[in-house]
Amino acid sequence: MNYSFQYMRIEFKRAVHAFMSGMVTLIIISAITVGSAAALYALLQSLGVSEPVLIAVSMDDDDSMSEIVLRLLEGMDSISAVCELELTDPDDARAGVLDGRYASAIILPRDFYNAVNTGLNPSALILVPVDMTDGAREFTELMGTAASLVDTVESGIYSVTDAGSLYGMSVSRYDMEMYLTNIAYDTLLKRTKIFDESFETSLDADDLVSYYVVGAWLLIIMVTCTGFGYLYSKRTRSVEFSLRRNGLGPVKTGFVRFLVMIVQLILITGIFAFIVHLISVFLGGKEEDLLVLASYSLVEARDVLLSYVNVIPVLLSICGFTHLVYCLLGGREDSGLILLIVFMIMLIIGGCIVPSVFLPERVVMVGEHLPACLWREDIFSGGMLRELASGVIFFAVGEVATWLNT
Repeated sequence: MNYSFQYMRIEFKRAVHAFMSGMVTLIIISAITVGSAAALYALLQSLGVSEPVLIAVSMDDDDSMSEIVLRLLEGMDSISAVCELELTDPDDARAGVLDGRYASAIILPRDFYNAVNTGLNPSALILVPVDMTDGAREFTELMGTAASLVDTVESGIYSVTDAGSLYGMSVSRYDMEMYLTNIAYDTLLKRTKIFDESFETSLDADDLVSYYVVGAWLLIIMVTCTGFGYLYSKRTRSVEFSLRRNGLGPVKTGFVRFLVMIVQLILITGIFAFIVHLISVFLGGKEEDLLVLASYSLVEARDVLLSYVNVIPVLLSICGFTHLVYCLLGGREDSGLILLIVFMIMLIIGGCIVPSVFLPERVVMVGEHLPACLWREDIFSGGMLRELASGVIFFAVGEVATWLNT
């Protein structure tokens, strides 16, 4: 047992020297990859998303009810994502559309809300330039949808009140219309209450930042594994004979190598999570909304990396796979390079660098069964048993390969 501890101490000492020599490189790579993930997130978030356009709204100064409705609509997510409403007078609204200050203008007649409620149906003037931007086009589609909703609601109200007037009803027509309007628009404005919220994604993550931060972590972990070749380098016959004579056969030396690798990978994961935390704090202090949202996403990604119930089984599986490849290569000098090539192929085909939805179907059919794809999925979903089982299998097959080579 004393020889086992001595051998373990020697291997850890070698590991410390190797770890310290590569620490600066790992920190730089971590910072670059996390920064690249945040930049890519910002880029993809901006693609195909139009900035909210400024819409002028003009109404009579005494029309307080219409203004209340306007402010209510302005606070809805579906409205604020498309446009910003600004109250102004009719002349300024027309001039603003002409000179480009406003993407569109809505000019409401006097007492518009009550007039619609009582069935007068006054016309609202909507000004839209000939050459519309994408944001203005989205606004016009939103207006068309809103108009169709109003038509549907009002036609139902008029049908009921007309039938009530013909056959008689216990309340006045005005009271009945107000009652039906309140019910209809209360249901319409609170329509989200009748739906169940469900989040679907093709990234196995909550958002792009978490996806790419975990992808960057996997890349760094795998690059680190390519540096463990010194643990498997061929020793002289005298060293091999000395190890065997003191009871340190292939299985025990394999366990020591495995322990050295897992300790280093856990330490690197902690350092990487700390860098992610620092970047999230830095971005959280900015005033730009996009950077603040990225900061929140980085915090979620950090929490994923610190969920050791999910992370440690994945690291065990990665170490087992690394052990297997090195054992199969039998201590070749280019084993680290070969392992790097294998890892990169798995990362690309497994959808860890480019999301699987952008890859060809045949590539996805192969990649979804590769270890890298399973590692990424289990970081988020927590496939502990699968990762532990695969780690044990990889290690056992590696030991068998070592026994056959000797």
